[in-house]
Amino acid sequence: MPRPNTPAFPFTFPLPSIIAILLAITLHLNAQQFTFQRFDQDEGLKNHDVFKLIQDKTGYLWAATENGLFRYDGAEFHRFGAADGILESLVIDVYQDDSGRIWVATNDHLYYLSGSRFEAIPFTPGAQFTPGQHLTSIDSRHILFLNKGALMLAQPAGTPQHWIVTPYFNPQQIATHPALSQLHNVFADRDGTLWLGCAQQLCHINGSQIEILGAQQGVSAEPWRVIFRDRQNALWIRDSQHIRALTPGSSAFIDRSIAPDTLGTFSGSGILTIAEDRNGCVLTQTASGIARWSGDRWQFFDRANGLDFPDISTIFSDQNGSLWFSSRGHGLRRWLGYDDVENWTVSQGLSNDIVWTIFRDRQRHIWFGDESQVSQLDEAQNHILPSKALPPAPFEKTDGITQSPDGSLWIVNIYGQLLHSNPATRRFTQIAKLPTIARLFTDSSHRIWLLSREGLYVIKDPVSDPHPEKVDNALTATDAFANATEAANGTLWFISDHHLYRLSRNQFNEPDQWTEITLDKSLIQGQMRGIAAAADGTLWIGGGLPSLLHLRIDSNQGHLVASFASPEIVSTDVQFVRFDRRGWLWVGTDLGVNVFNGTVWKLLTQRDGLISNDTNEGAFLADADGSVWVGVNGGAIHLLHPEHLFSNVPLKVMIESATLGTRPLNLAANKDVWRWRDAPLDVAFTSLNYDRQGSTLFRYRLLGLEPAWNQTASHHLHYAAMPPGSFRFEVEAIDPDQQRHSAIVSFAVSIRPPWWRTRTFYLCLAVFSFLCSLLFWHLRERRLIKRQLLLEKLVAQRTSELEAEKRELLTTREALHHQATHDALTGLWNRSAILDILQRELDHARRDGTQLAVVLADIDYFKKINDTLGHLAGDLILRDAAHRMAQNIRPSDFIGRYGGEEFLIVLPGLPEGDPPARLSQIQHAISQTPFFYLAESIHVTSSFGAAWINLETISVEDMIRHSDEALYAAKASGRNRIVFHPSPHSQALSTRQPKRPVTTRDRHDDDNISQT
Repeated sequence: MPRPNTPAFPFTFPLPSIIAILLAITLHLNAQQFTFQRFDQDEGLKNHDVFKLIQDKTGYLWAATENGLFRYDGAEFHRFGAADGILESLVIDVYQDDSGRIWVATNDHLYYLSGSRFEAIPFTPGAQFTPGQHLTSIDSRHILFLNKGALMLAQPAGTPQHWIVTPYFNPQQIATHPALSQLHNVFADRDGTLWLGCAQQLCHINGSQIEILGAQQGVSAEPWRVIFRDRQNALWIRDSQHIRALTPGSSAFIDRSIAPDTLGTFSGSGILTIAEDRNGCVLTQTASGIARWSGDRWQFFDRANGLDFPDISTIFSDQNGSLWFSSRGHGLRRWLGYDDVENWTVSQGLSNDIVWTIFRDRQRHIWFGDESQVSQLDEAQNHILPSKALPPAPFEKTDGITQSPDGSLWIVNIYGQLLHSNPATRRFTQIAKLPTIARLFTDSSHRIWLLSREGLYVIKDPVSDPHPEKVDNALTATDAFANATEAANGTLWFISDHHLYRLSRNQFNEPDQWTEITLDKSLIQGQMRGIAAAADGTLWIGGGLPSLLHLRIDSNQGHLVASFASPEIVSTDVQFVRFDRRGWLWVGTDLGVNVFNGTVWKLLTQRDGLISNDTNEGAFLADADGSVWVGVNGGAIHLLHPEHLFSNVPLKVMIESATLGTRPLNLAANKDVWRWRDAPLDVAFTSLNYDRQGSTLFRYRLLGLEPAWNQTASHHLHYAAMPPGSFRFEVEAIDPDQQRHSAIVSFAVSIRPPWWRTRTFYLCLAVFSFLCSLLFWHLRERRLIKRQLLLEKLVAQRTSELEAEKRELLTTREALHHQATHDALTGLWNRSAILDILQRELDHARRDGTQLAVVLADIDYFKKINDTLGHLAGDLILRDAAHRMAQNIRPSDFIGRYGGEEFLIVLPGLPEGDPPARLSQIQHAISQTPFFYLAESIHVTSSFGAAWINLETISVEDMIRHSDEALYAAKASGRNRIVFHPSPHSQALSTRQPKRPVTTRDRHDDDNISQT
């Protein structure tokens, strides 16, 4: 909270000023606690000795340090060094002109940023820049700086890339005003005029006119090192001890020095500065911290408030209103929740930093009940002090404070101790000892309700009967109550761990009616702790439940309107549920405070300046001025301007760079076209909303490769080995805590395929493939044909060989078969073969009922031939006789050598009437023509015995026997004849009938008959 300080006027110190000085000495030690985000080596700022910090028009932060120039993009610090054109490591100052060009001063060189590289301006050897002598400009073509106390002008000569440096003042002007050669600072005003701290004076340069300001204008003889113009158009000047301000319409500066001098005197290695916050308040350094001018007084902030970094070199407010500090040796700091959040801790007077309850009485005093005692905020001293009205014993774990209409206060703690203050003496006394108390609640009828873990207690008339009595109701008698609220219509709502009760106000002096509301058991698994009634009559309930519940009550039944969990609320471990005077819903959890304005949820955490995220049950106060107090495990938080939560400050996202391999892409072009080289795509992007740092995420996608949105907290993406195609990268920043998102930014890139992946190549490849296929087919066809011809030749050759082999085999087989079935001498069927033929023909004749004749033929006197002429002659006669008989039989007849000189003739189908002629032809073939042997003619005759198949013929043996009997008869009858075996149809029979069959031996005996 602000504390007053009476301005000190030069040379006079009236009594009020002395009192103010003494008060300031006391007050600056007892102010609120604030939190700061630090940036040092762990965050990438490799050097902590920072001379200057600025923000460019894009939103980047630039830090000039003892070891190089750094640029911060919200994620990391990038150092600019020799590779970027800055050859020296000691960077004294950094500045941005009206065109957005960045200028850098080292200890002896001046650089400007051209594209991505810094270029040096030719300068006179021996130039020297010192900390605190900042760069400035009249416009983007006229850059001003100090060199050894002289004002220098850098301006382009001919081309924008060629700059020259010349003295701003000519020798005549310096001779007329020697102070112009002893400058401490230069400030370019909005109207183009210059203000200079020159020697022990203040100089004003308007074109060629030079004005020296002194005591007549309220400017004392001091080395004025800082000159600043605020948004109210007041001109501020300062040296290490004194501050003056020239307000609009005034002709003289007024003294606004910080008193006492021990506090207002700036010393150390810091750089004196003046800045302005987003609300128009001017800030500057003190001996132990900073001071802020709020229109009529200075406010002081130092180590007691959390400013634990001395030697400040820069103070500035960024584009989103965040307050930044740079320091010599302590890096950078950002004030979290600047001018929105105040924290009150044990450093500000709390006896314990666990705050259980907060209350403001009708006298506008703020009361705190913490873990150890009850205390009160002394706004005059800006400090929390223990209440002297309480009993001397510590009153621990206070969980309820209220005030009755007579002005007396009521305080109760968790142990059930109830204190009441006397309205006249303001002294507290204990008036009751109750069971464990969870909450104290006062309704619109001024009844005080004490919610215990063993039922409800009420003080119906705190003024006339200040004693609690237990509510006598069967529903509530033993329940463990947690909280209560009152609806706009006066209905009271009470919650216990697992039940919801309604106390309806009746008319006509009838007793109030208690009703238990039926709730869905699945919704209240856990413990209910917080309840709030909305203006529309609905209820909000939270606690250790699965979700925050929004309920509508119809009669005695609760109906779920909506339930809320992540991401709407950060945690379902709800400590309090309350509405403020705007109708906004506040939900305190163990991870922060959620706020709902009826449309959007917001989240407050330590990133927003809270001393802690862990809120406490019931520790909430919606103040009359619209601010909100919250008790946490860490102290008490005062949210000064909750409306800033729902400001329309947009999130911004920007694509910093995109490279394809080692080649940067042109992000300004509609589409960047590159040839494919199997290179990765790297994209860097950021959001320069530093006040949302840590809660900002990014949604992105690469159309043409990944159509779905992805989410990341990283500021860099890497796509390995991009394929050819057309792509569009899109990204947006999102803030889940504040439920905000930025506009989508994007760039397009087209990667041409290599020549071997173009349509033309594919077409040529298709044609070539077709021709190759055709050629291959043709060659293959020729090869196949050749192989086929060769195979055909080989097959033919092999077939010929096989056929030859087959023929040879067949010939051999036929020869073997012929040998096996034919007589070797005569070539006729041999005995076994002719008998098989006879058997076959016999079977055929029986089956078909056809005729079959069998003839046994015998060469007459064959033994005699052998004996007289020799066996060779016999063989010749047998062979020739066989040949003659074979030539005279039918094609269907068969003849074989039966044995010796006997032949067996099988005559299928030969009728019995035809045989004499047919058989005679065969017989005559032997006897008609003589046989010749060694020129000797031999006449040979033969005898035939024939038999036909008949009913008596059963087997081959029967047929042979019959024909043999007939042959015997023929030989017995004189030979050279044909004899037929008797049959029922045969008439040509021999007259002499043998009584027994003639054997071969007998016939051989007959052969002894002499040759005819």
